[in-house]
Amino acid sequence: TRLVNVEDRKPRILYFEGEPRWEMKFIRRAAELDVNLELVSIVRTTQNKFYRQGVTDPKELEHGFPDSIEELFRYQGIIIGNVEAGYFNPQQQSLLKEFADRRGGGVLFLGGRAALSDGGWNHSPVAEILPLILPDRKGTFHREPAAVELTVPGRDSLVTRVEESPEKNVAKWKSLPLLADYQETGAAKPGALILAELHPTSGGRFPLLTTQNFGRGRVALFATGGSWRWQMGQD
Repeated sequence: TRLVNVEDRKPRILYFEGEPRWEMKFIRRAAELDVNLELVSIVRTTQNKFYRQGVTDPKELEHGFPDSIEELFRYQGIIIGNVEAGYFNPQQQSLLKEFADRRGGGVLFLGGRAALSDGGWNHSPVAEILPLILPDRKGTFHREPAAVELTVPGRDSLVTRVEESPEKNVAKWKSLPLLADYQETGAAKPGALILAELHPTSGGRFPLLTTQNFGRGRVALFATGGSWRWQMGQD
């Protein structure tokens, strides 16, 4: 009886950023150290021009973010960075939903000055797949230091495990350098799990990392664009 099916294939992740920023640089650097991943990235340099990295052939993503199932479903994960919802046409927004629902892929949304509510994602069809109800207003992105703490579900999650010991893991997260920015997010939807919370220096508490199953896939929201400071501020 065959118990394990081993595939000689690396998961391919598509990362789209609306502008060059440190977060992408450090995510790319981390992915390059992981031999089990392939990260393909697109950075918008002007409204109609972009820069590609990690493509396997010259025609891959030559027209920007995919607008067909055949092209988008080549990937197993998608990261949406600091970019407004209006940049994506209705077909592409519909594909993002299909990617999680039918493809069973993972979609991660990051914070940023043109992301989430500030980028109009709260009024887009994609809002349906987000694990949080986004605020119905602008001005949700703040450049202010914020500490991070795991929630009870986060203490048990493999996603947030950086130390094997649960006690050391909680302490490790508390000792991380302050983030440089955060994004206000709303209440978690039924079935969503908040794994980590933000504690801005001015007060308050907001979800930082929230995940939710959607159809056959999973969607996550990471409400900052400043996690690169964790790498810069530690050995």
